[in-house]
Amino acid sequence: MKLSERFVNAVLRCFFRVTCRINLEELKKVPQDGPLLLLANHTYVLDGPMLYVFLKRSNLLAMAKKELWNNKFLGWVMGLWRSIPVDRENMGRETMEACLAALDRKEILAMAPEGTRSKDECLQQGKAGIAFLAHKKDAPMVPVVILGLTSFAKNLKHLRRTPITIAVGKPFEIIQKGGRIDATTREALIDEIMLRMAALMPVEKRGYYKDRSLEFSLTRELANS
Repeated sequence: MKLSERFVNAVLRCFFRVTCRINLEELKKVPQDGPLLLLANHTYVLDGPMLYVFLKRSNLLAMAKKELWNNKFLGWVMGLWRSIPVDRENMGRETMEACLAALDRKEILAMAPEGTRSKDECLQQGKAGIAFLAHKKDAPMVPVVILGLTSFAKNLKHLRRTPITIAVGKPFEIIQKGGRIDATTREALIDEIMLRMAALMPVEKRGYYKDRSLEFSLTRELANS
């Protein structure tokens, strides 16, 4: 890890510790090694950086919206973190190849399967890319949920610390190995992956998946998790 990255990460960790109260013990549940897909909900601009700097993993990289590179400083930080730029409307071939290459290198790839930010913290419908990556590379997944950051700006204005709740689920995998997955099965698989995240959230925050049963037939928890 470069000295510049260590400095940026240390500054951000200090910032988050001063402005937030976070249950960091939960992050110890995230496996150390890849290949692994880390699936996180997305409610605020700071949730990705918070996860990144506190996980402290040299083998971790994440997908981030391509617009961040339009800002010179943010583009520099994204480069330090080896982030993969993505068009939120259409995951292009270059982005997909970069994600596949990261998994081939046995790294931990973090992504927000909702695709866009949820301003009310309620879970949105998952996008197709996550099911494709997980099946293509037979990659285990681990769901992570962060709640509380939507109050961050208001609390900061009033010099109040923001309580942040982090929940990490057990690693799981797709049961079907290899072969092709038809469109109907793929849609069901996307929903089941998202239900693994929904299970970590209060019922009122499950959004699109609020009325779905937490039943799993296409995925299973890893035996050693």
